[in-house]
Amino acid sequence: MDRKNFFLGMACIVGAFALFFLTKPATPPPGAAPAPSAAVAPVAPALVAKPATTLPASAQSGRPVARESAKSFVIENEHLKVTLTDRGGAIREIRLKKEFADVNKQGVVIFNAGNDESALALAVKNPVSGKLETLLSEFVAQPGATADTITLVGGLADGTRIERTFTLTAKAGAAVEPYSLGFVTKVIPSAGKPAASVWVSTGCWQPTEGDSANQFLSVLAYDGEDLTRVGLDVFTDSSGFFGLGAHKAQADHAVASVAKPLLWVASGNQFFSSIVHPVDASARGARTEVLVLPVGFEGGKRGLQAFASWEPVPAADLSRTFAGEFFVGPKEYARVAALPDGQVAVLQFSKLLGFISFGAVCKLLLAILGGVHWLLEWSGAWSWGWAIVLLTCLIKVITWPLTSIQMKAAKKMQKFAKPMQDIREKHKDNPEKMQKELMKLYTENKINPFAGCLPILIQMPIFFGLYTAFQTTVELRLHSFLWIADLSAPDTIFHLGGFPVNLLPVLMGVTMWLSMRMSPQPSGDGSQKMIFLMMTLLFPVICYPMASALTLYMTIQNLLTMLQTWLTKDEPDVEVIAPAPKKVKG
Repeated sequence: MDRKNFFLGMACIVGAFALFFLTKPATPPPGAAPAPSAAVAPVAPALVAKPATTLPASAQSGRPVARESAKSFVIENEHLKVTLTDRGGAIREIRLKKEFADVNKQGVVIFNAGNDESALALAVKNPVSGKLETLLSEFVAQPGATADTITLVGGLADGTRIERTFTLTAKAGAAVEPYSLGFVTKVIPSAGKPAASVWVSTGCWQPTEGDSANQFLSVLAYDGEDLTRVGLDVFTDSSGFFGLGAHKAQADHAVASVAKPLLWVASGNQFFSSIVHPVDASARGARTEVLVLPVGFEGGKRGLQAFASWEPVPAADLSRTFAGEFFVGPKEYARVAALPDGQVAVLQFSKLLGFISFGAVCKLLLAILGGVHWLLEWSGAWSWGWAIVLLTCLIKVITWPLTSIQMKAAKKMQKFAKPMQDIREKHKDNPEKMQKELMKLYTENKINPFAGCLPILIQMPIFFGLYTAFQTTVELRLHSFLWIADLSAPDTIFHLGGFPVNLLPVLMGVTMWLSMRMSPQPSGDGSQKMIFLMMTLLFPVICYPMASALTLYMTIQNLLTMLQTWLTKDEPDVEVIAPAPKKVKG
């Protein structure tokens, strides 16, 4: 069994390396992104655009408004400050009033900052070139605007009239989601033909420092069953892996849902998302088209936005009305889980090795963590840190009996080391005889050589679930604990020659080594000790750049395991029964 333990340990280490390298996408090189030409389409709530007055000639002409001369309109609530522009009648930016930009808390997060395109901007397809052309003509504010509702009216050069209503007020009887903006876009043709289909932009987010590989900077599209993800790798040249998967950077990337319409399209980064969600089937039409585009920022950074078209069915007057909700806010689990049509998928839980999903485990752990934090909110600024500590203790209480089984099995196997070695030496030239004698030894001593694997099989999903969940847990963002400034980022205490010095991964490695030293070893084989040593070096390296919440969990888990080992060290030893020799007949 020593060889089996050795190969099992090596398989674990290889798997850990595969997890680290295969689930981490390549970082795209810096550089200016192609100029965006289109964006993605959303949907809004059941609002009714107010009757508009006669448009001035500047709005009827369809001529673009210069950016520097564009006028702004503001609607806001307790959480959002939405700045709209008369240049296309769309959203220039949205300030998230309660989400600070960094740990210094000097500014707030700004959605669509640095993007030349407006969010919820309209675009139409040129019938000749087939390219999307963003609507940049003047829109006029209609009378009756309030602090949280406004109607803008504009038009196309062919006389088509476009009425757009934006509101931060929830419908009567509906649950209030402060990060959702309701919108209605009505396209009224001038001639006797159906109104043209319009595309709507999702806007874009700046990349975060914690996601240096841009793993979570993406556009997502969901049809009720399948989630389609488009990342920056599509817009970056790649030589592939030994040529496998090599591709040239695309200028844009099309996504089509022909069989059925998409329920929503979103653009997001590690912690925030903007989701365009058509509220009903009439707004979604029969199919959806999406065009994903890169957005260039200062300093070579890039983001992603999309334009989407749902093609709602024309009304009796040949007009088309596209209504929906536009969520722009943090990806808090409880918040997005309450949104309809599976919008919780924007949490974008990564898959182990690209195909093993821990989404269900992630959701369960985040729900428990949220409940624990609710109980500890009274503790103040460190409440999320204490919630992680208590969650770790709860997990340890649940897995305590399993760990005890593992320790007893290891202790029993340790006592078997000498008899097992004697059997191997005695029958080294007869493997079949050796296995029979070993199985006889196990049977007579009632030992299961695989009993120690059960706790690992239970604890691994928990570890990978937390590993996945803590990468995008915005609830931990900018929350401090002990010397940790931000639980969603590494606990860097200083830089040495530009290299970040993180304390928690070091403590995690030390406590892991001490825990393994205290635990009974199934055998005295040096190969197993080497595996343990490699694990104590490997895990801190893997976790070094990750959220300090994960290394905090692992460190406390190691300390609790050391406590359990110490409490059970005086249990009576196991008596080894040697295999009885066969009786010789006669």
